[in-house]
Amino acid sequence: MGQLLVGSTRLAAIALDPRVWWPLFPLLLLIVVATLSASVVWAIRTKAPTRDLVIQVLALSAYLFTAVVAIASEGGGRVPAYAHRLPSLLTQGILLAQLVRIWKRADAKPLRVFNLIAWGAILTDTALHYLMARR
Repeated sequence: MGQLLVGSTRLAAIALDPRVWWPLFPLLLLIVVATLSASVVWAIRTKAPTRDLVIQVLALSAYLFTAVVAIASEGGGRVPAYAHRLPSLLTQGILLAQLVRIWKRADAKPLRVFNLIAWGAILTDTALHYLMARR
């Protein structure tokens, strides 16, 4: 029984090893940028209200800034590792505000889907950072 516990502990340590999960971060970044870009394109092509387009461009810009800060903090230079959290929270706030604003509008279903996918990827990124930091 003790051997099984040691084995499962070792398995849990390997499961949260940053070397295993690190490739997910660029994939999540790509998902967020692709879905927010698609939402901007959708808003332009369908002639969505100007407010929708402005909020989507703002969300994309905030997330691109978040990505730049996160990449700058990877090298262990002058930017602290946690510096990208504030712009990430800003992006999440923008997405939440947009979702609340368009939730019941029938013509904005694709925009809701894009924003929910982007927000889900951002939250997944946050959860992975948290799990790996606790290791």
